[in-house]
Amino acid sequence: MTGFLSHAQRRGMWAAFLLMAAYAPFTAWLSDDDTWFLSIVVAGLVATVLLADDRERGARRARRD
Repeated sequence: MTGFLSHAQRRGMWAAFLLMAAYAPFTAWLSDDDTWFLSIVVAGLVATVLLADDRERGARRARRD
């Protein structure tokens, strides 16, 4: 069963999460201000959506069984 994200959207969300999580340390190292924090916030928001989709998938599996 699927959650509210399709498989293609889910793959894109994972790619965005990994990209932002990897980009934040480089931004922190290269800049003097706190703009790197935006990458952490975006990665956290994407992770929240992925966790909500996982929960929806689990709930649909439980209802089906």
